Order: sequence, then structure tokens, then C-alpha cells
Amino acid sequence: MNPWHKRANEFIRDAEELLPLISPQPIKSFFQRESTRLFDRLVVVVGSPGSGKTTLARLLELRTLAAVPDFKGNTDVRELLASLAKAEVLDDLEPALIALRLPAGGQLRSIWDLPYEARMRHRLLRAMIEAKTVLGWLRAMEDVGVDLEEVRIITRPNAEAARDAVNADDLVEFRNRARMTERAIFKLINALVAPREDELGEHLIEVDAPFAIIEWIEISAAWRGRALRLKPMVIIDDAHELHPAQLEDVDLWLRDREIKIARWMLSRIDSLNLEDFRRVQSNEETISPGTNPGRDRVRILLQDTDNRNRVAFRSIAEDVARRYLQPLAAFHRRGSSLNLKTLLNTARLPVLSNTDLHIIQSENARLVEENQLTREKVEAMEAAYPADLTPDVKAAVTHILLERELKRTPQRSLFGGLAEDSAEEEVSKVQRSVITGAELQMLHRFDRPFYFGFERLADAANENIEQFVTLASVLVDRLETQAIRGRPLALDARQQHKAVREQAVNLIDQWDFPYAPQVRKLVDFIGGRCLELTLRPNAPLSDGANAYGVLLSDMANLDSNDELARVLHYALAYQALVLVEPYECKGKTWALFELGGVAIIAKGLTHSHGGFVEGTLRQLTTAVGSAA
Repeated sequence: MNPWHKRANEFIRDAEELLPLISPQPIKSFFQRESTRLFDRLVVVVGSPGSGKTTLARLLELRTLAAVPDFKGNTDVRELLASLAKAEVLDDLEPALIALRLPAGGQLRSIWDLPYEARMRHRLLRAMIEAKTVLGWLRAMEDVGVDLEEVRIITRPNAEAARDAVNADDLVEFRNRARMTERAIFKLINALVAPREDELGEHLIEVDAPFAIIEWIEISAAWRGRALRLKPMVIIDDAHELHPAQLEDVDLWLRDREIKIARWMLSRIDSLNLEDFRRVQSNEETISPGTNPGRDRVRILLQDTDNRNRVAFRSIAEDVARRYLQPLAAFHRRGSSLNLKTLLNTARLPVLSNTDLHIIQSENARLVEENQLTREKVEAMEAAYPADLTPDVKAAVTHILLERELKRTPQRSLFGGLAEDSAEEEVSKVQRSVITGAELQMLHRFDRPFYFGFERLADAANENIEQFVTLASVLVDRLETQAIRGRPLALDARQQHKAVREQAVNLIDQWDFPYAPQVRKLVDFIGGRCLELTLRPNAPLSDGANAYGVLLSDMANLDSNDELARVLHYALAYQALVLVEPYECKGKTWALFELGGVAIIAKGLTHSHGGFVEGTLRQLTTAVGSAA
């Protein structure tokens, strides 16, 4: 299977194929954050699509962990295995955990539609989760070759009666009891007419609770040559697919500190309303009666906007690209050392045509005359530029600085020094952001390619591996075609730029989540405001803006039931926007709605953080318009 296809990891069933594809750094970072609290209380992992929730769950499944000894000498997975060992997921390269990933949709969600009181529906859901989990643990052990006669269920001390009730000493009966519960609830869900509540069987009315008594699962030495003690675990995947009332009840149930198994719930950000999302992002929790956030539940946001480290993510993206190229036969025949970063960064820098360059130079000559600058002063200014600038970029930077000279106050020099400073003053180096701003202005004036090279591709991913893979896939497809045809593996700057921008526009057109039309309007409005500021001749923000800033005090007036709140909610959930708050600037505190990487490419803006246009929530409401 081609791992560059969207969500490919979810369809790879073989652990031998999955492990080499997983980049170790995100896993290492995840386990380091909450290493002491991941397996002894409820953990709620919240992230955007593609943030790695399901891959993380797949990694913890027994069939994956059981394959680890086969990779003992494999350098590609050494760091990953070290992270798992440090998190006590592995014990001397053997599994220390038996996790079942349980999708929350389908049967579990359907229980809410049964014609019973909410109390009974909650009991049925809990019973179904426990039955499916027990059956899943046993099936997982059999799938890796464990003889269930060599398995022993370890329960809490002083739980003899409950142990007898669930038949924990007889795994055949233990399994049969779980099967009976699962089958009975399945019949209820699919019945044309559900029976009355007083007609439910005894095994549904008096449901046993194995989660409350099971602590460990022991496997004798007959399987691996030494006895293993596994921590049982349930991972409820896509928990947002449950009915809100179900989700609230399951959350409350799994917070119970008497439950000794490890339990995670994986959910998309759109399961939170905007108010809750902002709380999670700022590490605040809503306190429910009888609960203690942090003590009985840990909430982890995979989308970390407080510590966005693009340099670190570039390294992750490079590693992912290397792993994903290896299985492709067309690249493998060209050598095992192929690197996407190298393939993209060898492209020659684009240059303007002589005609377009002459336009900028003519404008510069006019500005020099208007500013009454001497030739020597202009040459001194240009001598401060980095030596690697091409003539067109050099001319565009000069154009910006000359425009700034027209607008500067009399007492200030071009570079910020006092006008009376002597001619011997040191000329400051031009900041890289001004150069980027010049390149962006040439993009929009002359269609000069901008989005090329590995770094700009990685920066567009919002630190989201799936988004990086989706954007990069169009370039990999073109390189693969060239490899198959025996041509040089190279894409020039224009080919890269054109392919990535077309992909970005297509991805936005394909948005089909709730309020997607309104989110597109929002992106168009913010993108238009940012572009206007970016293209001002004097580039007041150097490389321009890519965010919309609202005073943080204004955010307090946003009602979570307003349409704008719902639009922003889904825009953030699907990374059309990224919320950065609080942001201190100009002596005020702001909330920034920064365009996501895909939208930035589609609108032709900078990837740099911090540049924003000022506005109000009222303006956003007007831009979004009424729901269609």
C-alpha cells in the first residue's frame, strides 16, 4: 500500500509494515508530557483529524507490541521502542499492555436510540463497552498465538464475589458471559420493535462490571519463554460519535478511581464547543460535581498552539517522508538514501523575466528621485543585503525600503536611526522577513513561484503529519512518475509551487464538515484582509499578515450558541484556523485567528507567526453571513 495515500496507516493491518512507518518523535513527545498519569486514570486525547490519535491507538494494540522483538536490531524503530519502554508500554521488548481500540460509532451510538429511560440506556452502553472489550482482549491474545489456557485474570483483592460473578477463573465461561451480553444488546439495537424495559433479560438488568475488578492479565511462560503481566486497557476511539449524553456519562463512569484498567478516550476537537476548546487549550477544565480534573482525568490536546516549533516539525516531516518513500518500489530502485527534502531543495531559485525585472527597477529609479537619495546611499543600503539574493529579490527588497523612506518621519532614518546620525553610522542588516515580504509581493504581481522547497512545504502542515502527507503527496506522485519513466528525480520551483497551490485550493473546495460554506467565507474574509496588508508597497509588517486579531476582552462577548461561535468551532476543529491566545502586542492582549497552512498557501500569504490585521467579532459575523 502506498503510505502517501490519505490515512494509509489505518488500513495497514500488518505490524511489520506499521512500525517502520511511525516517526518516533511525536510518540516520544506525547509520552513525555504525561508519562506518570497515562495508565492509572481516564485520559482524554483531543486532536484534529490527522493529528495521530488512531496511529497512537494502533501502536498500543497487542498485535503491534507482540511484533516488537522482530525489530530488536532495526535502527529505524530503535528510538520508538525506547520511548515505549520508558513509558512502560514495553518490558524488555515484551508487551506490558494489552489494549483494545473500540470505535465509538455504530452499535454503541445506536444504543441511545432505544426506547428506554436514559438510566437504562447508559447501563446498556457500559455493558456493551465492557463486553466488547473483554472479548477483544481474549481475541487479541489468540491472534498472536496465546493459548487461553495459559492466561489468568488477576482481580482486586477482596473481590471474590465479583470474580465469581464474571467467571474470571474460567476463561471459557468468562468469554461466554461477555458474548451473551454483546449478543443480547445487539438484538435490541436491531429489533424492529424493542421489548419493554421490564421484558429485558436478567443478564441485561443485572449487568456485571469486569472493569471494576480486573487489574492484570497474566500469560504464562509457555508463550514467550517467560511469564508476562499485562495492564489491560480500553481505548474508545472517535468518542465524539457518541450522543452527547452518552459521552458525558462514559466520561463520568471512566473517571471512577476504583477502575484499575487503563482507559483512554480519543476524540476530535469538534466534540468540544468553542468555550471548552479554549479552556483545554489554556489547560483549564470544567469541574463536574464529584470530580477532580487532573486527579481523575487528564485531558491532552494534540494540537499544541502554545509551543509551535516549526524547526522541530521539519525534522519530523523529513523523517516521515523518508519512511514513506522507502516502500515505493520506483524510489527504492533509485537507492535507499533518497530524501524528499533533498529532492525538493535542489530546485533552482526562480527569477523574474527581464521585462518584469525592468518594471521594478524603473519604479525604484523613480522612488530614488522622489526621495532625493544619492547613488552612494542606495548602494550602501543594498550592500547590507544578504549576499545570496538574486537580482529580482534584491530589486524587490529595495523597492520596499524606498517606499518606507517615503513614509518615514523626518527624524528617523531608513533603518530606524536618527536622521542626524553621521554618514559613518553602521547600516543594519535587512531582516529575512523583509526578503520574504518582497518574494510574496512578486508572487502576486508577477506570479513568481514562492511555495517551493521542503521547509515551506513542512511549515504549511500546522504541525499535523497527515496534512503534511496530503500536501506532499502531489509532489511525490510527480516524482514517482518520473522515476517510473527513468527521468531525473527533480521538480523545478514553478512545478512545486503550482502543484502545492492547486492541492491547497482543492482541499478547501473539498471541505464537507458542518458549516464548511461559512468557514470558507471566513477564510476568504481573513485572507483578503491579510493580503491587502501584505501587498502594501512599504510592507509595514515585512512579510505580511496571516491572522485576524480580536481583543481578548471582545471574546468574552461571544456566546457559544451564536452562529459565529459554531463556525469558529468547526474552523478550529478542522484547522482552517488556529487560535492563538493570549497574544500580547501594542500594549494590548489579543486572540489571534491564524489561517491554517492550507489556507495560507491558497491565499498566497506568509507562514510566519505573529503578523495580524485588527478587527472585531462583529466584522467576522458580517463576513460569515447567515447560514445557508
